[in-house]
Amino acid sequence: NMPNKKNIETVAHLKERIDSCAGLVFFDYRGVNVAQLTDLRRELSKTSSSMKICKNSLVDIALKNLGREVKDEMFINPTAVVFAKEDMPAAAKVISEAAKKNDKIKIKGGYMGADLLDSANVEVVANIPPREVLLSHLVTALQSPISSLANSLQSVISELAYTLDSVEEEKKKSA
Repeated sequence: NMPNKKNIETVAHLKERIDSCAGLVFFDYRGVNVAQLTDLRRELSKTSSSMKICKNSLVDIALKNLGREVKDEMFINPTAVVFAKEDMPAAAKVISEAAKKNDKIKIKGGYMGADLLDSANVEVVANIPPREVLLSHLVTALQSPISSLANSLQSVISELAYTLDSVEEEKKKSA
């Protein structure tokens, strides 16, 4: 069965969008009403992210064409795709918060860059402090004497290392 022109174009468009993103989040939206999806879109747009409801098979093909690792369970049931343009933690946080308020929203997983995340890892990413917070720590450090600069940098680095370790731990658990 030959792929139709529209599907080929959709896959090409998806590949382009996926490739230019900092990250992706997939979630099951069954039972979520239009008003709730509209609110979610509005919240995501504040993080320069967008949401699209796509055919699972086309997203799957686009990801595989880009050489990404794909877990089949991500594409069982209808899937909404969140494209995080530059701030993956902020986009993940929007979906994570929405899922806490609405049990119909079920995070399936996603990608941070090209790395596959399961739903637990998406939650870990959602808890990374926002870029502004990390930058303000840095600015504060730069305004203080050099000895405390070293300490502050050390704490920013340990914070990041801790976050990366917890992502690694989650990966081992889910392996």
